[in-house]
Amino acid sequence: MNKKTIVLYGGQFNPIHTAHMLVANEVYHQLQPDKFYFLPSFMAPLKTHDEYLDAKYRIKMINLAINELGFGEICDIELNRRGQSYTYDTIKDFAKNEKNAKIYFIIGTDQYKQLDKWYEIDKLKKLITFVVVNRDVNYQEIEDSMMAIQIPRMDISSSLIRNRIKNKQPINILVPPSIHDYIREEGFYEN
Repeated sequence: MNKKTIVLYGGQFNPIHTAHMLVANEVYHQLQPDKFYFLPSFMAPLKTHDEYLDAKYRIKMINLAINELGFGEICDIELNRRGQSYTYDTIKDFAKNEKNAKIYFIIGTDQYKQLDKWYEIDKLKKLITFVVVNRDVNYQEIEDSMMAIQIPRMDISSSLIRNRIKNKQPINILVPPSIHDYIREEGFYEN
């Protein structure tokens, strides 16, 4: 019997945007996992937390993105833990319910370059396969516990979107219409 395959895509998703969706779509179609989870962080250890939108609003936007993509679920393990979350703790907790699953964890090259700073990184590499997405990483740099997926580069970030909203600049195209409308209706990131 083949192992169940699960992909976890962690992030603040503050807000989720077109580049996040491109990554999810590329990984989903290349790996064809049994389950694909978006894993919103309550508080990421290596990120700043200014302009942090409450989790319930970020979940709503992720669900809108899931509707657009046609796949995915939300794993709220880090949100329920509250406070700072370490991927190692999250994976240990997650793996208790998924004993025989092969778990893939998506990271970008920015996180790849910081992996040596991650809590319990050597133990974590034994539990999961990192999927490094972007164009900046050569295949020969990838270790055994990793795989690289090359995707088209999109220079879109959540901070860019928040800044554009603050400066009253358009964000359509950067986020899907449903997320654009939700952000505008709620007045998120305006000040």
